[in-house]
Amino acid sequence: LLFSPVMGGAVGAAGPIVYVGSTLAVFVAVLRDWRIPGLALVALGAAFNLAAIVANGGIMPAAPDAVATLAPVSEAGFSNSAVMADPALRPLTDLFALPAWLPFANVFSIGDVMIGLGVVVVLAAGMRRQPVAGAR
Repeated sequence: LLFSPVMGGAVGAAGPIVYVGSTLAVFVAVLRDWRIPGLALVALGAAFNLAAIVANGGIMPAAPDAVATLAPVSEAGFSNSAVMADPALRPLTDLFALPAWLPFANVFSIGDVMIGLGVVVVLAAGMRRQPVAGAR
C-alpha cells in the first residue's frame, strides 16, 4: 500500500522512514519463525533489501538500465525505488527488471529473488502431507 498513488502521496517526505520501519517490522516477524522451511531464505533476502535501503537513505536504488526497460510511470508520491548515480551496496540494489509487457512489471533485487524463492519453499512445505499419528 505504501507504493500506491494514494498512500505514496499521503506519506510524502516520511516515505523513507515508513519504508524502513515497515521493512524492519516484516523482517523481525519473519525472523521469529525462521525454523519454518523457507523463512530463513525470506529473512536473508529481507536483510539484503533492508541493508540496501538503509545504506541509501531509505530508498532502494534501481539500476538505470533496468528502469529504462519499464514503461514510463507518471504517478506522484513515494516510490519503492529510484535511480541513483552511485548507490551504496550496489550488488544488493534493484539491478534486474521484469519485461515491460508483463503485468506489474517492475525492477527487483537479489533480495527480492531470495524472498520469492523462500516463499515458494514455505508454500511447498505447507502443502506436504503430514504423517498420520499411529499409521504405519
